[in-house]
Amino acid sequence: MKNLLTLTVIRSFGGRFALICALALLPSVTTFAQCKGFVKKQITKLTPFIHNGQVNSSVLLSGDQAELTLTFYSGQTYRILVSSQEVLGDVYFVMKDASRTQLFSSKELGKFDYWDFSVESTQQMTLEVIVPNVDTPSGLVPSGCVSILVGFKQ
Repeated sequence: MKNLLTLTVIRSFGGRFALICALALLPSVTTFAQCKGFVKKQITKLTPFIHNGQVNSSVLLSGDQAELTLTFYSGQTYRILVSSQEVLGDVYFVMKDASRTQLFSSKELGKFDYWDFSVESTQQMTLEVIVPNVDTPSGLVPSGCVSILVGFKQ
């Protein structure tokens, strides 16, 4: 049924253009499906923290940078876990407070993918994820999944 539906859509939109569009979207659908599976495997790394239930993930390219603003509540202890697929190299993250003052950076720590911390007052912080430029022999720009998970202790 799936193939029949695809063929019907291709015919209804006029042949080659629709086929090219469908083929162009296929790799991104596959990549997002792979990203979902990657993220699910990372949740166990939050232990002994409890996952907050939010999944933040994206497919990033070599040289990309992404930001995420998160709210943290007073009196809580948290773990931020940033995981990435190996193809992206040594991805690192930086945590900044509301005034953009850097509180933590994993850059000098190598493959360090988490940070445990407590907050004394409820506040918003910005997490920046930085993917380094990776040179490949083929010249193709690598892409891979990056997940950001938050856990807390009760």
